[in-house]
Amino acid sequence: MKQEIKTQNGLLRIIVVVAAACLVHGVMQGVHDNYGIMMTGLLPVTGIDYAGISFCIGTGALVYGFAQPFLGMLALKKSNAFVILMGIVFTITGLLATPLCRNFLSLFLFFGLVLPFGTTGLCFGIVMGAITPVLGERRAAVVSGIVQASAGIGDALMSPGLEAMISDFGIQTAMTVTAVPFLIMVPVALWIGKTNKVHTIQPKDETLRNESLASILKGAFRDRDYRLLVIGFSTCGFNMSIIENHLFSQYLSYGIPGRIASLTLTVYGIATMLGAVLVGFLGAKFRMKNVLGCVYAVRILVSLGFLFLPKNAVFAFAATMLLGMSGDATVPPTSGMISRKFGAEKMAVLYGFTLIGHQIGAFISSNLGGVLVKMGVGYAPLWVINMLLATIAAIASFAIHDDKALE
Repeated sequence: MKQEIKTQNGLLRIIVVVAAACLVHGVMQGVHDNYGIMMTGLLPVTGIDYAGISFCIGTGALVYGFAQPFLGMLALKKSNAFVILMGIVFTITGLLATPLCRNFLSLFLFFGLVLPFGTTGLCFGIVMGAITPVLGERRAAVVSGIVQASAGIGDALMSPGLEAMISDFGIQTAMTVTAVPFLIMVPVALWIGKTNKVHTIQPKDETLRNESLASILKGAFRDRDYRLLVIGFSTCGFNMSIIENHLFSQYLSYGIPGRIASLTLTVYGIATMLGAVLVGFLGAKFRMKNVLGCVYAVRILVSLGFLFLPKNAVFAFAATMLLGMSGDATVPPTSGMISRKFGAEKMAVLYGFTLIGHQIGAFISSNLGGVLVKMGVGYAPLWVINMLLATIAAIASFAIHDDKALE
């Protein structure tokens, strides 16, 4: 009887931990993926043009990338819960202050630096690093797909909600309301930290705390397959920035109404969940590297569609669904291969480092889109570049060695 109760309590703890992780990551991603919708509300109140706000979003993309390995090291030396709490504070500050900005410098500070730094503290690598000691390596490999799928819930709920609030009540009300769920996360983060501390193996942690960032990265880059993963994942940022920052405005430019355009982002959110689950299933049946390569190949087809197919509501829903299926689906196999090869403790650092290249691409995409729109060129060049980058990523993924240690 005691053993049965212990098993039930253990199962309940796992369920609660996974639910808490999904809440933290899902709400964060709902903010991170909707800067493009926020832009439509900021344009009329800040007095800053499309290119200027795009530059702030692009800078935020760099912050989101470059801060991750350093926050990963901070999580090793302090705790993942400490980093999550810090992320909550910065995110709330950014959401509340951004609508009050009336010049480029203040918008750059709060929308381009503070807000994205906050969301970095709530990123996938930090959250998974917090719950893996509770779950164990085997369960964590499965749960990573569920946590990543929670990003789709954030998108599906928050995209139409943000658009409706901005249209009906304005950007200040919309971003203030968006800050409320992050207040709820404070006790969740404290509980995750307490649970994590109970399950952490201290001697191993002490060894890691004494290891430097340079030492961890040097060891990883000696591995050919890690280098190929970095190359592939670096192309993701360009693709994701088109979706997060320019897709909504692009659909509006095709004459698609705002409410329908925001609904396509709901489809995107649902599709990201399906894509993460499907990739998790395929990764159990086939080689992860081949699954990853096929995901990048889907992006080639979508880019071709944006270049050559007629643009209407039907196309928008179909294209957005494929973008969702292939968008976040690269995360579980990439993080899974890194975690299995280098250990869950280093995953936040090494996965975080792959995001530097990812976010450099996002910075380029965000700013290039703003410049192209200002010049009147349109969005077609973005899709040409995206197609070429997806081709490089697919080739790099298929070239990963067929190594059981990696998979």
